[in-house]
Amino acid sequence: MNASPESDSVIANPLRASGLIDTEGLEQGRSYVKEHGGLLSDALLRLNLVKEGDFLRIFAELYSTRFVKSDKLKTLRLDEVLLERVGVRSAERLRMCPIRWDESAGELHVVAAVPLSSNLEPELRQSVGARIVTVYVATAGSVAALIRKTYYRDESAFAQMTANGAGPSLPNKAYETMDEEVGREKTMSSASLTPSDTTGVNEEIDVPPPSSSTEGKTVMVNINALADTATIATLRRENARYRIAQEFHRRVTLERNLEAMVDRILSVLFELMPAEGAAIWLTTGQFASKSKDGTKQVQVPRAVYEQAINSEKGLLTHNALVDERFDRSASVMVRGIQSCMAVPLRTRNGAVGVLYVESISMSAAFSDDDLPLLDSIGSQAAILLDNAALLAKVRQEVERRAQLSRFLSAAAVDEVLSGRLNLKMEGAAAEVTVLFADLRGFTTLSAAMKPEEVVRFLNQFFQEAVDAIERNHGTVDKFIGDCVMALWGAPLPKEGDARNACRAALELIERASRIRVGGKQLEIGVGVHTGPAVVGALGSKQRMDYTAIGATVNLSARLCGIARENEVLVTSDTLMRAGPGVITEAGEAVILKGLDTPIVPYTLKTVSQPLQLNQISRGTGPLSTQPGVPGPFSKPRSK
Repeated sequence: MNASPESDSVIANPLRASGLIDTEGLEQGRSYVKEHGGLLSDALLRLNLVKEGDFLRIFAELYSTRFVKSDKLKTLRLDEVLLERVGVRSAERLRMCPIRWDESAGELHVVAAVPLSSNLEPELRQSVGARIVTVYVATAGSVAALIRKTYYRDESAFAQMTANGAGPSLPNKAYETMDEEVGREKTMSSASLTPSDTTGVNEEIDVPPPSSSTEGKTVMVNINALADTATIATLRRENARYRIAQEFHRRVTLERNLEAMVDRILSVLFELMPAEGAAIWLTTGQFASKSKDGTKQVQVPRAVYEQAINSEKGLLTHNALVDERFDRSASVMVRGIQSCMAVPLRTRNGAVGVLYVESISMSAAFSDDDLPLLDSIGSQAAILLDNAALLAKVRQEVERRAQLSRFLSAAAVDEVLSGRLNLKMEGAAAEVTVLFADLRGFTTLSAAMKPEEVVRFLNQFFQEAVDAIERNHGTVDKFIGDCVMALWGAPLPKEGDARNACRAALELIERASRIRVGGKQLEIGVGVHTGPAVVGALGSKQRMDYTAIGATVNLSARLCGIARENEVLVTSDTLMRAGPGVITEAGEAVILKGLDTPIVPYTLKTVSQPLQLNQISRGTGPLSTQPGVPGPFSKPRSK
């Protein structure tokens, strides 16, 4: 594990206040760190200046949890699935290792190095989806050894530790050499730590189980009896900050609606610090605010926002009216802001806004210790807001996808949602290829069948039709009784639309022939035509369909109507755009209802692979590849 920067006072003050070590001992540990590097806690343990059990007992009390010594950790055999679920990156960054997952309760048990990372619980809740995170404390060396053993398969990791819980950290090159396949290759026992095992780990000490309340717990260190009042205050602040962070997450994390979550965040802030107003201002321009008495909105001064969002740890002013950083800010002066704090809201993609609190009536309302607390709350709030926004986006996309899927193919829906295709719902002109296919003898068939049988075989036919159409890149437009209508060229025009429509028509004939009704083979007729049409969303507010209308659609329907059983009729317009290798047989010219001029329908036989241009130029590849069968420009002959 890369040695994370460890605040000297966070380790030194509790140990010194408890009487476990004196100033001279601390200086020995600090000298060791200067000479050899590493962490102060590890140096103190390595030099036997403090015993592992006593060291952990102090911090278990401070964090109101249990501790695990290194000799217990090295006996654990952890579940490989759990390790992969958490991931070595998170384990190293947060200085912890997962030891048990309770699926039914959504509870994750981890052992973490002292001092605990402030992002430990929020990150694990986000990445693993845990509702509860139970943390046990251990030395940094033993946690590093456990990570080495479980994630890197280093069976000698604990052998490199001292008997007092000091051990080597993971080298920096671990990040560079780690193979993603390690987790899948290692073989471990799947026996996770059970609740009784957890009790056994701590059986030699008297530390209460983790609880959301500190009432009634066994006190291992008499804090009130310590002589160093400054250290007592430090300990209490650290403990309070940890508890406040837990309470904030517990109060806010249950909200899923973004607006409700923002309101809850602002409300909880009033309970955690002496603020009269609070606000969240996002870089998207979204803004929400709340005053403690609920009577007014709170405006974040532009000068405060700009300085806070670009800062590392946020901004604190004890009296904004005399602070030279805001001497040109009219909004600060007009509103009479006495003291305020603001921290950036950071997500994985950078700062997304600012969390702001203020006091109008009192200068120095916030102390220097309040700013890290607000920053910690801001870090959790940013994660929660990011998750809520992502969830809202996913829900919106799911709804839009479901809406579009009613009248578009899956490929077209993807194009629309990705932004690559602008779907003009209001209507547009387009060249389309339209296919109509309906059953032959349906009235006679259905008359002798029960209603549920009719529905069953119709759905079977429609399923085969949809599969054939979508497999050939078409879009199912609608079902009309026993007829199906499909489009190519809208909303997403593609090269080869007409040819794909011809392929789909022949496949429809073949698929329908496999369906038996009353012992007979199902028979259909198909019509295909290519031409101009108006495409768009037609209907009412309650129901709307994306479809095509016009003469092209009517002609395709008329062809379907005159097609014989298991026959596909196409027009010359479709054949011209379908390319070479489309084998047809010309019929007699007919005048269809609604048309003034006769047309020649062509019976589609097969669609072969497209011929190469050099074959056509040598005369070896005529448009009609069947001897004696005319192409679309040939003189029509009788069926």
